[in-house]
Amino acid sequence: MDLSMRTQAPCRALAALLAVFLAPSALAQSTGTIIPIDLERLRFMPGATDSMLVDTGHVLPEGGYRLMLMAGYERGILLVEGGDGVERNIINYRVAAWLAGAWSPTERLELSAKLPVIITQGGEDVTALVGVTEPKSFGLGTPEVGARYSLLRREDGAPVFLGLGLDIGLPGGTASAFGRQDGWAGFQIAPRIAVGREVGPLSLGASAGVRIRSTEVEPGRDFGTELEQGVVVATRGEGLRGEVALQAAESLVESDIALELLGGLRLPLGSGFEAYAMAGHGFTDIPGTPSLRINAGIAWAHTPPAREDPCKGGRTHTPEQCPDLDDDGDTVPNGQDRCPLEAGAVENQGCPDKDSDGDSVVDREDACPNEPGLPRYKGCPAPDADGDGVPDDEDACPKEPGDKANRGCPAPKAAPDSDGDGIPDDKDACPKEPGDAAHNGCPAPEEKPAEQTPPQEEAPNGPPMDHHVLFPTGEFALQEEEKQQLDGIAKYLKAHPRLSVSIEGHTDNTGPEELNRRLSQQRADMVRRYLIQHGVAGSRLVAKGYGPSRPLNGNGTPEEQRLNRRVEFITKPTGKAPKR
Repeated sequence: MDLSMRTQAPCRALAALLAVFLAPSALAQSTGTIIPIDLERLRFMPGATDSMLVDTGHVLPEGGYRLMLMAGYERGILLVEGGDGVERNIINYRVAAWLAGAWSPTERLELSAKLPVIITQGGEDVTALVGVTEPKSFGLGTPEVGARYSLLRREDGAPVFLGLGLDIGLPGGTASAFGRQDGWAGFQIAPRIAVGREVGPLSLGASAGVRIRSTEVEPGRDFGTELEQGVVVATRGEGLRGEVALQAAESLVESDIALELLGGLRLPLGSGFEAYAMAGHGFTDIPGTPSLRINAGIAWAHTPPAREDPCKGGRTHTPEQCPDLDDDGDTVPNGQDRCPLEAGAVENQGCPDKDSDGDSVVDREDACPNEPGLPRYKGCPAPDADGDGVPDDEDACPKEPGDKANRGCPAPKAAPDSDGDGIPDDKDACPKEPGDAAHNGCPAPEEKPAEQTPPQEEAPNGPPMDHHVLFPTGEFALQEEEKQQLDGIAKYLKAHPRLSVSIEGHTDNTGPEELNRRLSQQRADMVRRYLIQHGVAGSRLVAKGYGPSRPLNGNGTPEEQRLNRRVEFITKPTGKAPKR
């Protein structure tokens, strides 16, 4: 006998399915034995938080539970076409019942269980069909346990409910009554994701998942793993509620899709009881999709008392629970406060201001956050052109090293000593040339090299040490004209061995400050290195860069910036001449 399961044309677009109601395609004739399969396609939610029929991601409150008993009638469940071309309703009707329940042991988690019972079913006489055994009229469907976990919740301020679900079909169904799959001992697994949201008086929801189960090879088609989707629109409120849902199951082993439209009503009876009813119509002849479905039942739900608002009356709470409060008292609400438990500044989004360099100027207002400075200089060190530790604005001699006791000026001397050899000019036979007391302030004859030339006279415009070595923007290499000036400075220093020199590098204010400080040090180091190469003892030379912190006359014009890209010299006597 040739048998085939009647199928529909493949169609993947749900909207197109509704438009054309899945026009059936031609069926091929084949011969084989019908293997028992799980024909039940009704998917319902025991917790029924927003919908009885589609998961919306909204789980029962912690400690809540719902028990339900439901009975139903289905018609037109399994059609078979014999080799004689005649279609027969192998299972034309089924009366079934479900005992189900859901419970939320902890926040965000809901557990459920379903036990379907096939009370009676029947169809046309199939004794004349080869390979077909009349299904048993009574048996169990596939028992199922499930879990749902809420990833996002509206009560926490999320824009939608978002949840994960997992249903597991267990052995126990009666295969000969088409209550379970023949393979895998009847095991099934159905993971899904669900989303929902309230819109005015309505709740909207959608879910998508896959039901993984054994593949049964049937005459004319295969039956097995399917993609499952559902959408629902349900009313909200305390009284009579209604909903309309569309459930679809697309086979991954055949080119067909099952589609069923269902509606439901729910009526509270008081004391936690609720009566409900649902009805549906299938648009395809895929096995298990009834042409008519009617279900009714009663449920009892326990809803734990609503929790007290933790944000009222000084109750214990977390900042996340109460975004409108100000737990740290800094006038920034918890929801906008980056440090909700630590008082801070409004300008710093509620977090305390840091002072990395400990100069009492907070980092967000400190122009030099890693270098101690003064508030009047925006947290940067005070300019000190002569490096004597006395700021320029307090230094009576800003270009001459001194001490604080003398307001930045050198300590007064009893008598002038032009050559710095420790012998006053009025007792120095050589007041312009360093010497010693044994020779009345003149150099010892044996200390003068034969080839030594007389000390270079000061230039008409002043000592060579007053010269500023200038540099192009961003460079520290010496220009040829500056090298000529440095040659004269080297001769002058060799002629005055008792002088030590502070070589100070500077930049204009263009570019990052840290880069300018490094560039000013490179300029000072380059000049020092040149003088050492031309015979000046390195022990007499100290190089230090100050970046843009010590401008000559500001940085407002290109000319002022050019004069600030400089190295200048600060001289002071060392007390004794270096050894030759």
